Amino acid sequence: MNLYQLIGDKSQFSMQHRILNVILIFGALISFWSVMTSWLLGLDSISVIACTTIGTFLMGVYYLSIIKKKYDLCIFLSLLLVAAVLPFVWFASGGAAGRVPFYMMLFSPMGVALLKGYKQFILTAALTFLALTLVSIEYVYPFLVTGYPTVTVKYMDVSIALITSILTNSLLFTVILKYYDEEHQLAKRYLKESEEVRNHLEYLSYHDVLTGLYNRTFFEMELVRLERCKKEGFAAFVIDIDGLKFVNDTIGHSQGDLMIIRAAKVLQLSFPEHTPIFRTGGDEYIVLLQNVSANGLETYYQSIYDEIEKNNELTNPSLVKLQMSIGYAYAEGIDKSIEGIILEAENKMYREKLFHHTSNNRSMIQSVKEMMVARDHITGSHGERLQELMIAFAKIAGVTESSMADLLLFAKFHDIGKIGISDEILKKPESLTELEKEEMQRHCEIGYLIACAAADLLPISDWILQHHEWWNGEGYPLKLREKAIPFECRLLAIADSYDAMTSERPYRKAMSHSAAIEELQRYAGIQFDPELVGLFMNINPIGEG
Repeated sequence: MNLYQLIGDKSQFSMQHRILNVILIFGALISFWSVMTSWLLGLDSISVIACTTIGTFLMGVYYLSIIKKKYDLCIFLSLLLVAAVLPFVWFASGGAAGRVPFYMMLFSPMGVALLKGYKQFILTAALTFLALTLVSIEYVYPFLVTGYPTVTVKYMDVSIALITSILTNSLLFTVILKYYDEEHQLAKRYLKESEEVRNHLEYLSYHDVLTGLYNRTFFEMELVRLERCKKEGFAAFVIDIDGLKFVNDTIGHSQGDLMIIRAAKVLQLSFPEHTPIFRTGGDEYIVLLQNVSANGLETYYQSIYDEIEKNNELTNPSLVKLQMSIGYAYAEGIDKSIEGIILEAENKMYREKLFHHTSNNRSMIQSVKEMMVARDHITGSHGERLQELMIAFAKIAGVTESSMADLLLFAKFHDIGKIGISDEILKKPESLTELEKEEMQRHCEIGYLIACAAADLLPISDWILQHHEWWNGEGYPLKLREKAIPFECRLLAIADSYDAMTSERPYRKAMSHSAAIEELQRYAGIQFDPELVGLFMNINPIGEG
């Protein structure tokens, strides 16, 4: 055990409490040291007994301090010891000419260090008064002082006390200052960390967490500042992400967040470095420019569209293509308000969005369709095989030629909602958990929302929603049963299940045609329309003629 363990761990003891432990340890050591020197010098036995008693008492106080953690009690007992024992030891150890004055000078500043405020002043005054009182009593009643047996012994004892005080004082304050230095370094670290936290909080206050751009709060502050010191040649760009709500509602917010981040990157690449770019809403950005000419604004406008095109080319095809509507406005003088300039740019942006709405919407849906194949290789080939099956099945089931186009479209895009399901679930090799099954079942509703937004898929939107309903009413999401399930969905359910069973999957091998037919028969009247299962048995396996 080292000295620092004896003093106490800083996680459990305050600085002043550890200083108290230091003083108690050194006080006990000096007391027992005085016992030994008094005995070796042949001093009066009363001095030996007194020093032994003081050392033992201090060890007891140390126990209360380090084990019981009774700081206030230990302070009280230490001061009581000084008040009660010091006069006795003074007169028993040579008085003013003995060792005690040195030890008083040694421990007085230590005692003061343990107290705070007015208590320090009171202790200093009390010790001064006590020392002067003892000297005065000794002057009036010199016979009360126990003298030394010889002059040599006296000077040896005084020399030992002087050397002990010097060495102890140096060592003691070295230990204390080391702890103060540790506390100082700790305080500096805390100060640095708090400064970093403050800077981080300030950054979060003025920046958008997702993109790192300035946020709405900073934008409002900047408007006030710029209005006060507005310069000539002021321009504002207002940019809006097209289709973000559609992506969030159908594919999911993770895809939407990626679009927001990509849009921010596009804008950062389109304007000079340090240009203030603000994300002022869920899908809206504002760029403010000063000291610019009207001629350069069209260049920035075109640069944004060029960067959008580059971003889409470099982006994984499993992500939605980025589309944005842009408007900008310019004021050569300083008469027009900044808010007025921004409003003009915003109106232009909305006009552009309205003008491109149909083409942008069509492009967004096409992007979603491409994603469906890009994200899930099973779905891509599955749709083609399913179309072949549905052609054969539809003919046997009596579907008219005029209805065949919608049925084939349904076969191809019935699982379009899977683009809103994570790859971890879609491509998981083992069985899904209950929560994962619930998430997977959402693809019907997601697909329905996508189909409702696409003109060419709108006629089959209800079928997409209901293609996982069961004949006995235990399917999802609407719990429809028997003939309440659309005829097209009942057809697809059989063909879809057959293709799934006869195809290789990460978690199992493909089943044979006969085994798949047996499964369909087993679930006829449960999952499948029993009459349609009977018709499906008349179809030759795909590829067998």
